[in-house]
Amino acid sequence: MINIVPKVSTHRSAIAEAIVRVSSANTIQAINNKTVPKGDVLESARVAGLFAVKRTSDMIPDCHPLPIEYTNIRYKISGLEILIEVEVHTIYKTE
Repeated sequence: MINIVPKVSTHRSAIAEAIVRVSSANTIQAINNKTVPKGDVLESARVAGLFAVKRTSDMIPDCHPLPIEYTNIRYKISGLEILIEVEVHTIYKTE
């Protein structure tokens, strides 16, 4: 890992986006109506996203564990696409 001991804590933020394309309007309708047999797709994805944010340093070698000050996961459905946006903020020493 990089030595961050001499660094000063600063506000850091990151935004990641993904687009999920589905092949059927029926799929979008089931997601919107929360009728997917295995449960609420967007809420399950939100929980998975929060877990990933908290465990990033466990999954990426040489990544310092960072205290998470704020996380927001947003979804926007347009046609057959779901735009997923994750925003994370921290105040810490980073390289």
